Amino acid sequence: MQPTKNTKQDVSDETIKNWFDRLISQISVDKIMMETDTAPSDVKNFYNSAMLEDYSALSKTIRDTSTKYFVGTLVQYYINAFAGYKVKPQKLAFDFSDAKILVWAEILDDDEKTEEALILSEAKANAKYSDTGFYITSTIVEQSDNLDIPSHYHEVKFHGGLSGTH
Repeated sequence: MQPTKNTKQDVSDETIKNWFDRLISQISVDKIMMETDTAPSDVKNFYNSAMLEDYSALSKTIRDTSTKYFVGTLVQYYINAFAGYKVKPQKLAFDFSDAKILVWAEILDDDEKTEEALILSEAKANAKYSDTGFYITSTIVEQSDNLDIPSHYHEVKFHGGLSGTH
């Protein structure tokens, strides 16, 4: 098997050495924690699945970790993109599933600037992260629709910035 070349940039020998040194060091710490039964449950589950060759459980752990990473990154990108438009919806809430992020936004009646900002923020985030398999889908309602945020959504409040509430 031929080694593949990193298409973005080559990794220096020093970077390779440092990365493997840190990896081996972390694995050594994990080994001691496993032997002394002091490892956190997620670490125990990961290593137990690997040692027992439970590839289904191991794959699920990796999938859960990647989902947390990509959903968090995608939401942060969306919020930053939206904040750049200098508009505020009346309400903004999120719901999360395996591969999609649902956005519930309430805007003032006929507030086309905020509606456009929400749509463009979704489009930008989906375009940037389309290769990850994660995406955002928005529901935009106007204040006169008199609709409550569905109970499975988590609302974020604006106080000069965004902060989460549950």
